[in-house]
Amino acid sequence: MPRVLDPGIRARTWFAAAYVAIQASLVLTAASRPDGVFSFQMFNESSRMTIALGRRVRTAGGGTTLVSTDGAWEAMDASGAARRFRWSDRVRDPILSTLGRPVHASYGVAAQLFRLQKALDDVADHLQGDVETRALVADVRIWKNGRESYETRLESRARYP
Repeated sequence: MPRVLDPGIRARTWFAAAYVAIQASLVLTAASRPDGVFSFQMFNESSRMTIALGRRVRTAGGGTTLVSTDGAWEAMDASGAARRFRWSDRVRDPILSTLGRPVHASYGVAAQLFRLQKALDDVADHLQGDVETRALVADVRIWKNGRESYETRLESRARYP
């Protein structure tokens, strides 16, 4: 029969202490994370949100304008050929990929806005071939826990100066 390695009482004690310390730090810092992972929340947040996606594109005068999109758009590449892009090619989350209609904001509004900002930045970073889009913009209408709605705007990092 193979012999099992016994780390000894001292190693087991250190491992248990480290495990408890890590768990305690996760619980104590839960409020600082947007999704509140490892925090206690007696009732789930009952919020909804609607995402409207747009692209900030450069105008002839050197400024920019916002062009709305339904999640798919055509843009010119560096050679002048039209290419098709879709939000859902990179965003697979069922909440963030649903555009133009209210969806339940799972894990709360703060968590979904945090994830939406990360998704905007990720998609903008991966638009190889789109030389028109300067940034992606999300206008979000929020109904937090059944209260009156309000709007907020999120914008990806700028793609070109």
